[in-house]
Amino acid sequence: MPPALAAAQTARAFAAALAEYACQVTAAHGVQVWVAEGEAGRLEALAQQGRGLGLSDGTLARRAVDGGSVLEEGMLVCLPFGCGVLEFVGASPEGIAELSALVPLLTLALEGVQAREARRGRGRVAETVEALVRRLAGSLDLAEVLTRTAQSAAQALGFSRAFVALFSEFGEGGARTGDVFSHGFDETFTGGVGVGPISLETLIRRGEAIRFERARDADSPMAQGLLELNPEAAVIAPLSARGQPLGVLYVDSRRPGATATEDDARLVLALAEQASLAIDNARLYGIETRKREAAEALREAGAALAGSLHLGDTLARVLERAVPLFRADAAAIYEAQPDGRTLSIRSAVGLPSEYVLRVRAKMGAGVTGRAAQRREPVAAHDLANANYGGGSRYTRQLLAGGRYPYKGVLGLPLITRAGVFGTLTLYWEATLPLDDDDLALAGVFAAQASLAVENARLYEEELRREREAAVLLNVGRVLGESQNDDALAGAVRLTTLALNAGRGLIALTDDAGKPVRCATFNLYPPTPEELASLKAQLGRGPRPLPRRACLPVAGSGLIVPLGDEAHPLGFLYADDPSPEAPGDHALQLARSVADQMAQTLIRVRLLSALEREEARYRQLAEGAHDLILSADAGGTVTYANPAASRLLEPLTGPLVGEKLLALSTPTTRDALRAAWDAARTESAGGRAEIQIGPYRLEVRLSAVEAGPGEIHSGMLLVARDLSELQTLADEITRRGQALEAATSRQSELRTYLSLFTQAQEEERKRISRELHDDTAQVLTASGRRVARLARELSGEQRQRADDILADLNAALDSVRRFARNLRPSVLDDLGLLPALEWLAGQAQTPTRLEVGGHDRRLNAATELTIFRLAQEALNNVDKHAGAGSAAIRVIFGEGGVDVVISDDGQGFTPQQAEARAQEGHLGLTGLRERVALAGGELNVDSGPGQGTKLRFSLPG
Repeated sequence: MPPALAAAQTARAFAAALAEYACQVTAAHGVQVWVAEGEAGRLEALAQQGRGLGLSDGTLARRAVDGGSVLEEGMLVCLPFGCGVLEFVGASPEGIAELSALVPLLTLALEGVQAREARRGRGRVAETVEALVRRLAGSLDLAEVLTRTAQSAAQALGFSRAFVALFSEFGEGGARTGDVFSHGFDETFTGGVGVGPISLETLIRRGEAIRFERARDADSPMAQGLLELNPEAAVIAPLSARGQPLGVLYVDSRRPGATATEDDARLVLALAEQASLAIDNARLYGIETRKREAAEALREAGAALAGSLHLGDTLARVLERAVPLFRADAAAIYEAQPDGRTLSIRSAVGLPSEYVLRVRAKMGAGVTGRAAQRREPVAAHDLANANYGGGSRYTRQLLAGGRYPYKGVLGLPLITRAGVFGTLTLYWEATLPLDDDDLALAGVFAAQASLAVENARLYEEELRREREAAVLLNVGRVLGESQNDDALAGAVRLTTLALNAGRGLIALTDDAGKPVRCATFNLYPPTPEELASLKAQLGRGPRPLPRRACLPVAGSGLIVPLGDEAHPLGFLYADDPSPEAPGDHALQLARSVADQMAQTLIRVRLLSALEREEARYRQLAEGAHDLILSADAGGTVTYANPAASRLLEPLTGPLVGEKLLALSTPTTRDALRAAWDAARTESAGGRAEIQIGPYRLEVRLSAVEAGPGEIHSGMLLVARDLSELQTLADEITRRGQALEAATSRQSELRTYLSLFTQAQEEERKRISRELHDDTAQVLTASGRRVARLARELSGEQRQRADDILADLNAALDSVRRFARNLRPSVLDDLGLLPALEWLAGQAQTPTRLEVGGHDRRLNAATELTIFRLAQEALNNVDKHAGAGSAAIRVIFGEGGVDVVISDDGQGFTPQQAEARAQEGHLGLTGLRERVALAGGELNVDSGPGQGTKLRFSLPG
């Protein structure tokens, strides 16, 4: 046996020397040395020499070592020796026989090499493990333990890279690690490392290491799994402690030709066992440390939360403490809405702005909604795969599109004595990193947060009540002192600020419900149309308004009536740019403020009305001709009006302070006493005739209701001097006679005007006839003569004759037009409607004639009156209206006829018409008088920019 075999220190070196020696002895094309390794006896080709070895797949070698005899198959020959096999391709039989004789020596040499290698391996393992222990130096920092383990493993094997990764997900179908602590890698690991079910079975279930060599396992599933790492050789060992899987230790080399031996696997397993103990200790220490830190953090959080009684500040502190305590990437506090069906984000940290604005969780849906409805924590390790869905439409859209930014989500209900306030929701971009202890800690933190929220809400509720009471007092004080515009503006300012609104207004209405006064705060004065639109939104109580029902720019608002349905006073309105509808507290405060305003307004109005009534009654009493005296329950006079003072004080002296029953003469005093007693017992009061000096008085006594603290009522006496009745009757008779005389004179004047008008029309008719029959005929004859003369002339003389003829024709046209205006013959010949149609055609303003009802001929006087009325009205339109068009509408009825003359001109006001009449323009006055003479009525409807409509109603 050659010396190289005896000097080999490793099985691989022995196999290489043996392959070279056997190839020389047997003159074979190629030789391969197989050695069974490990407890399973798996054959591994340790050395090769020559060519043609592609014919072997190891099957013949396996049979040879199992059978313990030489096997030959084609060009292949396998010679077993101990736990190894020599496999030849094209070897000579003589060489095979020579080597067969050396089988015992080869067996002993191989066993010796393996024994020496095992001794060296155990020492190597012990040395490596001891080095790892020294390197860790009892460290309880988990990250440090993991990093140093990776470094030790790579250095012990002489490999370039290594990493340690702990499981974050573990199941039957595989596992996945969390953060990876590496050594020698150029790039940082992201997203963890996955372990398939087959590898998981080898590593965790059987506790074995996995060796990978590219030359041997290039086509295996392991090669596909390690494709991204691209190692030349690698060893993977499990990490476990106390029967619990922790993770994996991975070591590899990218050096070409690198291999991973069984010794390497045993070494990595030993390192993994030692590292597992250190990792477990570090994790336990970390858990205990976290518990202590959590307890301290909870104590600090409780102290911090208890230090604030403002809800907004409390919620911000809850989020500030929750995010670092649970290592969350974002957090939000959702508040349950008054409808009990939704939750909206009240405060948030780390969430995108769009997310905060658009998310509105539904109660019972998603993690947040389920936590609020169930009143218990709800955790989703990976929301996309947890089948919780989204709590809002926006969340569901993000999940469906794979764009939801978070995986781990934890919902913690915030429960107070009043019910569920909302939910504290924590978000992680990775899967949920909390264990059971962390979840229990989160529940305790949520309970502390709930207590802080409840305290803050109670405190703010008390502050709110105090502010509301102050607002009510101030509003009542401001409106009680005055109800002018400044007072209303001050009241609406106080109310708007108390409601946390941006703008506000108070509108007061009259008895018809029409807004008559309006005061605003931070708001432009609304138009009547806008006030009417707001008033249309009123209901029985305060109600929120959507954006479309608010004034421009507002996002939401509220409106509440002032007063009740029987006595409406106006309404209170407030709005804000925010689209969020006002809550119940705002509506309740609005109702309280509105009630306070209504009570104050009603009280002030009643007091004002009472003062006005008192003033009116005092004025009536002071100006009355009757004698008015008031007396208290004892009969002492407390008031006497001027008429009583003028009449009686010259006889009795000052009346105030005198006894009422002592004023009359003794003969009539009993009658006055009887009337006094009757007034106390009968609702109709008492009556009597008494004598005071020379005056005979008729008195009426009425009891006055007793005031506060009084037992008996006072008395009111009203007396009339009967001596004045005759004087009054004479005055009435005189005035009646004067009225009768005035009525007679007015009747005579109307008769005169009627006759004057008739005479005027007859004169017009006569003049028109004479102009037509005389003057027009003369002008016609003259024109004809001039025309004949012009035909006989020529040159300049004929031109002058033609000019004279044109002047005569113009004069003739003027005479005829003047005659028609004085008395158009069409009215007498054809009737009213043709005459009106002719009149419409003659008007300068385009005028149309419209006829309604069954047309008929009226009496001549009525037709003439209608014609003259229409003529005067159209003249006024041409002169003053500036109209683009006009219309005459004649409506025939059963008992009369209505004529309406309208235009679309500038119109006028009653004041303008009166001013024109005073200036001497009596057109409208003349129309009214002419209609009155005909026994009809005239109605005028006109306004600036609205045109004018005159309606004549005449019998006929």
